[in-house]
Amino acid sequence: MIDTQGAQGRRIAVAAAITVIAVPLALLFSGDDEQTTGTAQTIITEQAPTTTRATEDPLGDPGLAQFDRTVTTPPTGGAVIAVPDSNSAFRGTASFDYGIEANDLCFARGAPLGLFVTIVNLDNSRSTTCIAAFALDENAADVVMHPDRFAAIGDPTDAPITVEYRW
Repeated sequence: MIDTQGAQGRRIAVAAAITVIAVPLALLFSGDDEQTTGTAQTIITEQAPTTTRATEDPLGDPGLAQFDRTVTTPPTGGAVIAVPDSNSAFRGTASFDYGIEANDLCFARGAPLGLFVTIVNLDNSRSTTCIAAFALDENAADVVMHPDRFAAIGDPTDAPITVEYRW
């Protein structure tokens, strides 16, 4: 009867001992002290940043802000307040129509075709802009928009809503 288990174990032990000793020795004696990889070494030198003198400011002399301020007096008649032209602002009802294919097109009663119309929801002050491109019958709401455009200013379940529109 041949003892294969014992002989096999001795072979593995000898191979492991040789590997443990031979691999570090091979790595130790195979490397040179100098690099032989063939890569070029570059030396980077840091240069001092260039500075400009205080008299050569590229933006000019800023001066002192607290001394250069001037005080202006308001006009004697009071402040002028810009008031929008009442002829271009209209109040009415707004709704939506699924038949409008383009999101940015709408109908606005009285608006010339092709002009931008700004529509403001009077309940929440949200606004949107669309292009007046349709002429609808007299029974339609004052402003009719694409459903997505209408949803930007109000809840579709609340339609019709009260809006102000101008162009």
